[in-house]
Amino acid sequence: MKVVQLVTQMEAGGAQRVAYLLKNELELRGYDSRLWFLYTKRPAYAREPGVESLLSHPPSIAGYLRIVLRLARMIYVERPDVLITHTHYANVLGNLVASILRLRTRIAVQHNPTHTFPRLARIADRAAGSVGLYSRIVAVSQTVSESVSRYPLTYRQRLTTAFNGVPEPGPTPPREITRKRWNIPAEAPLLVNVGRLSQQKNQEFLIRLLQKGADLHLLLVGEGELRDRLKAAARDLGVAARVHFTGEVTPDEVSALISAGDVFVLPSLFEAVSMVMLEAMLLGVPIVSSDIPSAREFLAEDGVLVETAYPEKWLAAIRMLLDRPDLAAAMTTRAKTKAQRFTVPRMADAYERLIAPAGSLDLVESIDSLQ
Repeated sequence: MKVVQLVTQMEAGGAQRVAYLLKNELELRGYDSRLWFLYTKRPAYAREPGVESLLSHPPSIAGYLRIVLRLARMIYVERPDVLITHTHYANVLGNLVASILRLRTRIAVQHNPTHTFPRLARIADRAAGSVGLYSRIVAVSQTVSESVSRYPLTYRQRLTTAFNGVPEPGPTPPREITRKRWNIPAEAPLLVNVGRLSQQKNQEFLIRLLQKGADLHLLLVGEGELRDRLKAAARDLGVAARVHFTGEVTPDEVSALISAGDVFVLPSLFEAVSMVMLEAMLLGVPIVSSDIPSAREFLAEDGVLVETAYPEKWLAAIRMLLDRPDLAAAMTTRAKTKAQRFTVPRMADAYERLIAPAGSLDLVESIDSLQ
């Protein structure tokens, strides 16, 4: 069976990593598994086998027409048995083209709560799911599933929940080696954040925290459109010497960088399920997160959840974890046990149930069912 996955843009984001991990796991199970991107934003997977990008750069309006035409040609030539699309633009465009070409199994994966989509994308997605352009719809968390609770019944009847999975992390270098490589003082209290440098991930909030936490250092792992703005903010606030930018790194380097920190910090404005939060849980690093639905769903009392409206409470939570290693250890032990439920094989099992001929439309997982 040939399975093609389609993602909007190539970069080192969470949805992209899910698609790549699923591609590899399906290959291990004997599928002809491919991964396509509508366009390349950053060449994170450009050299990987079985991976293609339809356009080498972010498109103009005319560029989207080229993408659609090329996508139609590739689907016509490759004749996949299954198309799995990720993120809203790929969902709408990919499934529209696949529907016209009469590809029967078309699965749209929602990686964020639908109210966070751009308005036109939200309207198009709701319509596509309601009229049947998507034969099946995957929500990667209960948070996402609940975001469509008022959608038409024809949309919700196609919906299932399939949790993302992360690999078990391998051995990481001693933290002092990682810190030395990135010019971070060996004994400095280090906060680590991993993610696209963007409005959603809210890294500027962390930079502002350093004004009141004069001994704290911040490691920002990732690349994104706000890099220059965040660097300027660090300079303007007088904390640039304590903010460390890595740019885009490999998954193995991400694990080492998380392990080099004292507290993993996630001030995101919204998430469906944070892959890097699950990795931090597996690595045994204590977590302070914004108090958003997905953090309550996946982390809850096994970390500290604080609204970003209260920076002083964030600093108090960070100090508590730094000063109370016994409390931090208890939290991380529970968090690791919880995160071990979210494996790549288990994620692939959920998708296999959907693409198998006898797959059911009403397969819904809950976190409580992952024992």
